[in-house]
Amino acid sequence: MKLKSTLLLTISALLLIGMIVLEYRINGITDYSKSLLSDEQYDTLLSSHELMSTALVSDIYIDDQKLIYDVNDNTFYCSKTEGVDFEKIVIEKNQTNSAFEILGFNTIKAGIINDNKIILYNRDFISVSDFVISSLPFVNITVSADTVKDLGLDETYHIDYYTGAELTLYDNRVDFDGVSRTTTSDIKIHVRGGTTIYLPQKSYRITLIEDKNNINSANKKENLLGLRNDDDWILYSSYSDYEKVRNVFSMNLWNATSKGRNQWNVDACNEYVFVEAFFNNRYHGLYALGYPIDSKQLDRQEDESIIRKKDWTASEYAMDVEYNEDFGFDWIAGYYLQKGSSDAYYPIHDLLYAMAYSQDNDVIRSTVDMDNAIDLYLFYQLTQAYDNIYDTKVKNLFIINKPANNVWGYKLLLVPWDMDQTWGNRYVDGEGNHGISSYSMSTDYELPINWGPVPFLIKNGDDKIIDEVQTRYKELRDTIWSDENIDAILSSYEDDIYHSGAFERTMNRWPDGNYYDPVSELSDFKAFAQDRLNWMDEYVKGLH
Repeated sequence: MKLKSTLLLTISALLLIGMIVLEYRINGITDYSKSLLSDEQYDTLLSSHELMSTALVSDIYIDDQKLIYDVNDNTFYCSKTEGVDFEKIVIEKNQTNSAFEILGFNTIKAGIINDNKIILYNRDFISVSDFVISSLPFVNITVSADTVKDLGLDETYHIDYYTGAELTLYDNRVDFDGVSRTTTSDIKIHVRGGTTIYLPQKSYRITLIEDKNNINSANKKENLLGLRNDDDWILYSSYSDYEKVRNVFSMNLWNATSKGRNQWNVDACNEYVFVEAFFNNRYHGLYALGYPIDSKQLDRQEDESIIRKKDWTASEYAMDVEYNEDFGFDWIAGYYLQKGSSDAYYPIHDLLYAMAYSQDNDVIRSTVDMDNAIDLYLFYQLTQAYDNIYDTKVKNLFIINKPANNVWGYKLLLVPWDMDQTWGNRYVDGEGNHGISSYSMSTDYELPINWGPVPFLIKNGDDKIIDEVQTRYKELRDTIWSDENIDAILSSYEDDIYHSGAFERTMNRWPDGNYYDPVSELSDFKAFAQDRLNWMDEYVKGLH
């Protein structure tokens, strides 16, 4: 009886070992370190196998991450977490056609050469693919072949209207603490932007939904890259920015500068993280994933409305609202209703009017949150926000009416947006590539700012405003805007944009885009930012 039990245990153990071995053979599981091939081993495999033009199999995993295979370039892409070594490489569900093969005598095996080539081979054939290891997260958008055909989409994926698709995001953050680094969701997606929608590398608005086959299906929320738990996302392309950093740097700096610094403790900002994007596994370039300025960021209540200025119409000085036949309601020209009731145009107009025309400094102060207004004034001047404010005109600005104890019952909260024409770069007619000239504004260029509570108060001789601006500026220079912090921020972006290889890959993918000398990386931009801060020190000191 004892012998029989021992025999059964032995047989069970052998079966278990056999199943594990078979699993490893069928799925091609190999320790990553053991898959590293020497040049001699590689040469031997090449000389003894027939070379194929594309990968023998595309379903390859490294640890928990399925690699993205771009068949056009015969390239596998992998997102790596800093400081974490690869452990295993898996070829999922090896192609097997016979018992001879399934027992492991002709399964596909994987080898790695110099961490930049993936070698796949079986008894007869071999494929050699490029292997890209990036330090950035990946976003892969899958659009069905039927949709591509029906919409007549080319490789630029100019999707005019919300269209169903699927998003897969791989989160490689060091501090990731979720269940799975891979997030997959049905989405609806369309291009976003003004004139930039006609550029080859486009930006997109993405909404996570329950069913891609029904774009009206319920939205779903996910926390993507630790930004926020939401359904509404932006995939931002910096195609016309030479160093690919200005909008992300500026908006994230505004986030750090102003978040919660108002009487309502509202965020009044957004945030971006650099990623590399793919469409149907085809590499699409460096992007930034972020979220919009919306009701959540502005803590919008039922009686509050968000409006957005999209053009240079001087409506901040309008004597009254005007009727818009297309919309069917009164509005402030150039300010488009984003969320809420059009009734809010009346108090918002009255607040803008009082701000611009009142000779009473207390009245001007009561129209806005002054902490927010001072931050915005300094931020505009620091960044040279040429496409946001110029002299008495304003553009690319969100406004929301928040409750206040004044004659209107509201104050204005102001939020900048679209900061690509900053830090020296600006549109100059007939110059530059795609209308943008690199470093057209010098570091000592004083952006004319003659709209807003701060310049109005200075003009009116307010006895406190200059001291308030100078005090706040010193606070910022000692902390968020210090030389050390700005350099650290830009160094991290230099890693993201250049050291990840994404800048060069994007340049190869979209050669007609705007690109600064990649050898310089962000060195010239850092020098410009430092010189600009030095100029700001003297500018703020000399306010009167």
